[in-house]
Amino acid sequence: MNQRDCAMAAMRGQPTDHIPFIARMELWFNYHRRRGTLPHPYEHAHLWECLRDMGIGINGIGGEAVPLYRLGQKGFEVTVSNERHADGSAQTVTRYATPFGTLTAREVVSSELHDAIDYGARVEFPFKSEADYDALQYLIEHTEVVENLDEFGRYVDGIGGDGVALPMCGHLPAQQLMLDYMGYEQFYLEWHDHPARVEQLIDALTAQYDQILQLSLQCQVGAVQVGSNYDEHMTPPWVFDTLFAPLYRRARTLLSGHDKVVVVHGDGEMHVLLEKLRDCGVQVVEAFTPKPMTSIDVAATRRLWQDRVAMWGGVASTILTSVYSEDEFERYMDDLFTAVAPGDRFILGFGDNVPTDALYPRIQRVAAIWRERGKMPRRHD
Repeated sequence: MNQRDCAMAAMRGQPTDHIPFIARMELWFNYHRRRGTLPHPYEHAHLWECLRDMGIGINGIGGEAVPLYRLGQKGFEVTVSNERHADGSAQTVTRYATPFGTLTAREVVSSELHDAIDYGARVEFPFKSEADYDALQYLIEHTEVVENLDEFGRYVDGIGGDGVALPMCGHLPAQQLMLDYMGYEQFYLEWHDHPARVEQLIDALTAQYDQILQLSLQCQVGAVQVGSNYDEHMTPPWVFDTLFAPLYRRARTLLSGHDKVVVVHGDGEMHVLLEKLRDCGVQVVEAFTPKPMTSIDVAATRRLWQDRVAMWGGVASTILTSVYSEDEFERYMDDLFTAVAPGDRFILGFGDNVPTDALYPRIQRVAAIWRERGKMPRRHD
């Protein structure tokens, strides 16, 4: 079985002949490529060439991915300015000029990450006060979902059987307000003080999200990423139940009717949300990030999820760095493979990405351990 077929079988709880290994490495790879420090023989290679050569499956999400859709603007103007600072950091300022006022957002990329990524952390949000409701409502209602099926299809074909291309539907509507438009603090204040206006924004974003989900039914893939990046401190269980679980149940019904699997990108501190994810219909948690980066225990999560949720990840990325000794690294990998034995509903991967300071020999060693311990007897149900 190739990596794609093996991964899809693992997601669906079907028999496989080995544990699939599909991982993200673009952060580490891009950083070293731009600095000219990629190890031999990858000095002039493409990321996919590196992954294929190492036997690692291509994870078709993240910065290297081709989007399933793009968002277009109708009835308002967007201007973007970029600045590079002397310390190596950079910022991008985006202004949205609507009939109800101009909204401004600002992203910053630190000097440490500038060689690794092309997008920054949002430090200024478009919505700043009650006076911005009309402008933001207009912006959302005049943002169009533009399909990108042909280009995405070529991307899927390019990966072929060597990995999984995951069309990303984006953050769920309320989380878009939290992460993109308001920030967490402002969102919760507004939700308390002006719940009707916040619900209007969520309704408009939900209509947009429904279009994206419908679009995902048209692409030739078996799994779709719905939502991502939850943290139990910022999204406690009652908030998840109120704002996110209903949409996951709808998405599960819709996608299952077209033989597609619901995947969530789950790389945060989500210990108290693991049961919630299981119960609302999520079938796969990708970028699963356990101890020591979070409080999540692999073995305990396997017992909790049983045969209802597939785990994709398991290797906390910090274990690949010099922060941990070789003995600690080896014990970690031994414990991981012991915890997931015999390997059903498990896809080996990094949670969430290989960091820029990861040690290349350890990446190689993970691949070697996978080859040694990843084989599974084919079962016949």
